Amino acid sequence: MKKFIAVLLAASVLAAAGCAKVVGPYYLQQEEYKEGVRVMGERLRENPEDADSAYYTGRYYLALNEPRKGLVYLEKAVELAPGNADYVFWTGVAYWALMDFDRERAAYEKAVSLDPNHISAHLYLGHGYVDRGQWAQALKEYDVVLGLDPYNPEALYNRARVLGELDRKSGEIAAWKRFLEYYPDGSMAMTATEQLNLQGDFSYRNHIIGRRNVTLKSLTFKPGTSVPDAGGRDSLAVLGAMMKVNSDLTVHIVAYVKGDATLAKARAVALRDYMLNGNPGIGRERLPLSWFGTAEKVEVGGGVVALDQAVNFITEVR
Repeated sequence: MKKFIAVLLAASVLAAAGCAKVVGPYYLQQEEYKEGVRVMGERLRENPEDADSAYYTGRYYLALNEPRKGLVYLEKAVELAPGNADYVFWTGVAYWALMDFDRERAAYEKAVSLDPNHISAHLYLGHGYVDRGQWAQALKEYDVVLGLDPYNPEALYNRARVLGELDRKSGEIAAWKRFLEYYPDGSMAMTATEQLNLQGDFSYRNHIIGRRNVTLKSLTFKPGTSVPDAGGRDSLAVLGAMMKVNSDLTVHIVAYVKGDATLAKARAVALRDYMLNGNPGIGRERLPLSWFGTAEKVEVGGGVVALDQAVNFITEVR
């Protein structure tokens, strides 16, 4: 109740003191869309020429999943301020929600003409080209986005997809790796890793760790040694953190080196020792080892790939 009263008081102060540019984002951030419609509706009745009030009212209706109502207000905002690229862009979002894809694209194109650096408009143009199978045009838009925002996750991910569709294998592999470098967690990372593996690259692999699916950078070593590289150490740190959180989790380290079981064993031992040094509370019994002087056989895309040198993790929860 106290929190509700505080929100109302804060909204009242904003409504009394600020313009629509200040008040408008507040209701979006707080997800108080109906209250936003009420407040901005009052402002718009007092000042029908207030483009910002019309714009935010339209945004609230979109958030309420009422795009037809939202479009009315967004178009009014564009009519009042035709040079505002954001207003034009959001009419495109409303057209998308109404499945009017030709007008959606036209809105994004107009937004870009008003502001050539409008990241969202370029991004959504790219998505539209993907939907229509126009891969070269999509790639161009995603490249523009990444020129403006190098870490944009949607552009990074979809750019890799597009390069695959264009049969540019080396570029696709590099693009998936770039995405995973910045975004190694979550469902998109798992899909990116699957696509990378399908291209014969196993620098990242998906693992079932306890009851979670986890993407990890693959363990690699300095040639002929049992010393893991920096990327591999990062993966071991993730595993160690998970084991500290879940005391019932056991991680079985399995090392493979084709033709050299001794080196495989040394690597398994080195990985266990590294994890125990960083996490002395885990205990050796929770890190059992196996090693093989053969390649690891991995099922990928309905086939089997042999990895001459690899490390896998098999887990169980007691």
